[in-house]
Amino acid sequence: MSDLRSADNAATPPGWTARTAYTVALLTLIYAFNTVDRNLFGLLVPLIKQDLHLSDTVIGLLSGFAFALFYATAALPIASFADRSNRRNIIAVGLAFWSVMTVLHGFVQNIWQMGISRFLLGAGEATSVAPSNSIIADLFTAEQRPLALGFLSMATSLGILVAFPVLGWVSQDYGWRYAFIAAGLPGILLAILFFFTVREPARIADLGEQKVAEPVNLRQALAYLLHSRGFVLGIAAGTLVSMNMAITHTWVPTFLSRVHHLNQGEIGTFMGFLRGPGGIVGGLAGGWLTMVLGKRDRRWLYGVPTLGMLLIAPAQLLLLFGGPTMWKLGLALETMLVISTIGPLFALLLATAQPRMRSVAIAFFLFVSNMIGQGLGPLISGGLSDILTPALGDEAIRFAMLSAALAALIASLCCWGAGRQIDVNQIRSGGHH
Repeated sequence: MSDLRSADNAATPPGWTARTAYTVALLTLIYAFNTVDRNLFGLLVPLIKQDLHLSDTVIGLLSGFAFALFYATAALPIASFADRSNRRNIIAVGLAFWSVMTVLHGFVQNIWQMGISRFLLGAGEATSVAPSNSIIADLFTAEQRPLALGFLSMATSLGILVAFPVLGWVSQDYGWRYAFIAAGLPGILLAILFFFTVREPARIADLGEQKVAEPVNLRQALAYLLHSRGFVLGIAAGTLVSMNMAITHTWVPTFLSRVHHLNQGEIGTFMGFLRGPGGIVGGLAGGWLTMVLGKRDRRWLYGVPTLGMLLIAPAQLLLLFGGPTMWKLGLALETMLVISTIGPLFALLLATAQPRMRSVAIAFFLFVSNMIGQGLGPLISGGLSDILTPALGDEAIRFAMLSAALAALIASLCCWGAGRQIDVNQIRSGGHH
């Protein structure tokens, strides 16, 4: 049975109903599992390193590169397939697969088995984010999407806030292998629930699009998207935000240790209780504000994330240069602001794509942001820290992390440019309202 609705603009998304809210809730929960399963390795590094006798270099390769390479590379062909077939099935199968790979982490005996498990985990998790965004795009109008995608974006903070204390306790009392098993098994059950209770939605054209396009291959989709100035600027904005996030995720613990002289227990507590709630509030607030203000004036659909990216910089300056109380406020605010931009940014990218290209649009963004943003961000700031250390000592990391604030400022300019370009295109095509 076809998943296509009437191929004209009379077909409208269902919007917020009990069924669409349930679908968003499950997609958010799946994304939370995605976040926990990929980041659990980092939490368990001390135990894994001691048990398997791995060097820091090998740990770094297994934690980041091995996962990111397969995640970013597999995302594009999987997304192209999702734009031509049943997205619900792809997400369900992918969730079951990566959950099994998470469980298998608990049975590895050497570096090679761990490497293969990380590779396959990355490939499995590539089935989640892009198809999920595509489904949400067909359930909500352009004005409603930021809030729905805001729920999706808060999953990163929700998963770590809820799961990491539990899995930390499991690893402490039963060992790191049982922590992987405990993390993976619920995902298999969630995959079954998702498959049997969620429907594949019809694909619906946005205002300004004449019809729902026929399926296109990956090359055709990328050719269309890369000829869109709005899409390219949106990718640039998202990649710079990703770079900002990668720098802070990597170096904030080191900054707190070297500059504020906190121990590991204190760092973990502050990271969890300041970043977790901050990210949840940011994801919901950014999506809600974009939706409400966008209904009054559609320029807020890109104005809100532009403003959020602009405000990240002063929040991070507060984190880096604030006193004993103010740096804590800065950490909570910068997390809230960064997460607040993600849902609206995804909505912006989706607005540049035809219905049959939405998964590819998000997957290409993930590919670029993983390979460039997350790959280069920590490297650049780490290199700056090494250069400044002879003159500044432990204070060097404070100034090296200013690269994150600079990335956020440039991202805001790119985001504004992307939104303005999309506005121009929609006015020309008759979709402005």
